[in-house]
Parts: sequence; C-alpha cells; structure tokens
Amino acid sequence: MNKMTGRIFSIVFVAFLFSGCFGTQQISSENLSSIYRQNEHSFHPEFSVYHVTADSSRLYVKLNTEEFLKTRQENNEGFRSAFSIQCTLVESYESGVKLDSSRSDFIIEQTDNPNKTRLYTVPFRVPKQGNFLLSCSIIDLNKKVAEDFFINIIHDDVQCRQNFLVTQANNHLPLMRNYLSASDSFFVTYQNKENRKLFVKFYHRNFPLAAPPYSFDVHDDFNYKPDSVFTVDTDDTIPLNFRDEGIYHFQADTNSHEGMSLFRFKGGFPSVTTPEQMMEATRYITSKKEYEELTTSASKKAAVDKFWLDIGGSPERTRLLIKKYYSRIKEANRLFTSYMEGWRTDRGMIYLIFGSPNFVYKSSNSENWIYGQPNNALSLNFFFPRVNNPFTDNDFSLSRVPIYESSWFRAVEYWRDGRVYNDF
Repeated sequence: MNKMTGRIFSIVFVAFLFSGCFGTQQISSENLSSIYRQNEHSFHPEFSVYHVTADSSRLYVKLNTEEFLKTRQENNEGFRSAFSIQCTLVESYESGVKLDSSRSDFIIEQTDNPNKTRLYTVPFRVPKQGNFLLSCSIIDLNKKVAEDFFINIIHDDVQCRQNFLVTQANNHLPLMRNYLSASDSFFVTYQNKENRKLFVKFYHRNFPLAAPPYSFDVHDDFNYKPDSVFTVDTDDTIPLNFRDEGIYHFQADTNSHEGMSLFRFKGGFPSVTTPEQMMEATRYITSKKEYEELTTSASKKAAVDKFWLDIGGSPERTRLLIKKYYSRIKEANRLFTSYMEGWRTDRGMIYLIFGSPNFVYKSSNSENWIYGQPNNALSLNFFFPRVNNPFTDNDFSLSRVPIYESSWFRAVEYWRDGRVYNDF
C-alpha cells in the first residue's frame, strides 16, 4: 500500500478537480518530492484497497478530521468541516488515460467525540485486468485546498494482494498497514467467498543491510521454500495472532507466488526503541572496526550513547543528532518498508543519509531521485528500478555506480562531524 501525496492546488484547480476532467497529463513528468516530506502535507491519510468483486473495489481512507478547516454555521449552530474524496483510475504514471472516476462528499459535525481519526470508504471500478494507478484527491471545501495521492492498483491475478482484506478483531475495521505487532488480532477476508481455506507460508529470514551506493550489492536469491505452512479458515470466529517475527504469505492457491503478505518486525516498529536496534542503525555511518566494538560491548546502551556523544561533542548537540537520525529511520520505515524494514532498503539507506530529495520522478517501474536541480552536472541522481516481488509492490533496488563513493563519504563525514546532513 503506497501512501503518496504531492500537488497542492489553488482554488482555480479545485474547480478543475470538481469537473472530473482528469485529462491526459503524464504524472511521471511531475516532481513528487513532497511524498517524502511529511511537513509539507496538509493531510496525512492512510489508504487500503480491497477488490470486493471482479469489477467492484473499495478505497478505504483513514483521515485525521482535525486537519480540515471548521467554519461556523448559520444561526450559531456549531462548527462544521466539509471535504471531498475524488478518485480517478488511470492507466499508469506515464499515461493519463482515464478508466474510471468517482467522488464522495463528507460533512463532519462538531461533536464531543475524542476520536479525531475516522475511516471513510469510496467505491470505484476497475474495468479490466492489469496494474493501474488511482489518483485520489482530498479536497477541503472550506479551506479550498486539495492534495493528490497516488495508490497502486493491482488487479492482474485472482489472488493478487488487493483481493484480500485484513480487519482488526476489536472493531472489524481495515488494518490499513501491512505489518503486525505481537498484540494485533485480526481476520482475513478473501474475495472469492467460496474459497474458505487459505494457505499461509511462513518465512523467517535475516536480510543484510543495503550496501553503500558505490559498491556492488551481491546477495543470494530469495529462497521460496517456507519454514512452515499452515491453513486458516476465513469463516473462523477466532481471530489470528502472529507472534513470531517473519513474513506471513497468504494464498488461495500455492501453485504460484502471488498472494498477500503481512510482516512481523521487531518490537516497537516503525520506531527504533532498543539499544540493540539503535546500535544496528549506526552501521551506515560507522567503520567496520567501530561497529565490531559496538556489537561486542558489554553494555549496548552505554556503547551507543558514547558513540553519539563522541560525534556530537555536547549533550545538547548529541540529543539533536539522535532525534534527527532516528526520526529519519522511523520515516524510512513508514515510507519504504517492503519485505524488510524500510531503513534497511536501498531507498531507506539513501533517505537516511542524504535526507529527502529535491526532485522525485515516478514511473510504473522506477523512481528517480535528484538532490539539486535536474540536468545540473553538480546534482546527485539516484535511480531505483522496481523489483518484481510477490510479497510487496514497494520494493525498489538502487542502480549502483562507483561515482557515488565521494558523495557518500562526504555525507557520512557530515554526520560524523556532528551535523545533520540535508536538514530542512
């Protein structure tokens, strides 16, 4: 489930959105860098897609209602927010050809309900098989502000991941994420209600950290032989609960790799909370000898504290470094998690060390990050082709080249000098 936002429109463009005329513009030519900058967003939604039938789908949108402008009603009848969710299904980032569109309007009355996070549902149709792009515009009707979000639609196989719906046991609402905590209890629904039995393949794997961008990333191919296989009944009234860390891959048919995956990571995810986790996360900015000394120290917490204090130089500066570094790790986990934690992936590594890019261009099969200005010889460009991965659609691999070496060590040394690289 990709959560992407970028374009903020003026009131003129809001009117354009209402018209439903999406046009044929190529989203791939737009700078979508704000998808990796939370502080530039007006809205912070979460999305989940479920194909209810072969041609009927639902978009679940989780919103913080406090992010919408409240206006006083006539006769002092309280305050009210109003917003729209407009969805347009297009062929791809490269093609603006419209396949379907829908719009839903919502009113939020002022209440004493302390729960400001609410779930909304927008129906839409996917008229044919394939992989597409859903452009979702969230429009604050009082503030006259809109933002676009882009969600990958996977509709190419009878057991594609969006044919499964994961709901929480305590409220039966969609989980809205693809990872679990040890305390999560849940149910799984499959589109074909006649197929009550689902197979679950469990994989326990230890994946290496991403290699530096200038080196060759040599690793073994994924071993698809599961550590265990079990079945679940979709009609069972007893919720599921997975406590072991690893990959849980749900399938209606085990003759292919397709299915829906849920991930159990270390406790506290997406945050890094334990000394062991904090220590591991320093590997990108430590030498081999330093890291070995950290891992063999008697007290991991004391060793990590000393490492950061040594490069920070003062308690105040050290606290800032730690806050910035581990905040980027949490954000990388939110943005780039695939079959492993986001900060351990190629994009997560670049994001952690270099910060968010100035320009991001997305296509159906790649991302291009630019630090600096496009077509500038002094700018730093990173290209990430999409990896065909049955567990996730959020796996991208960096095209590594030796020319990144000097830029990498310059950024690492910046951190080691007690400064936050690309801090804005």
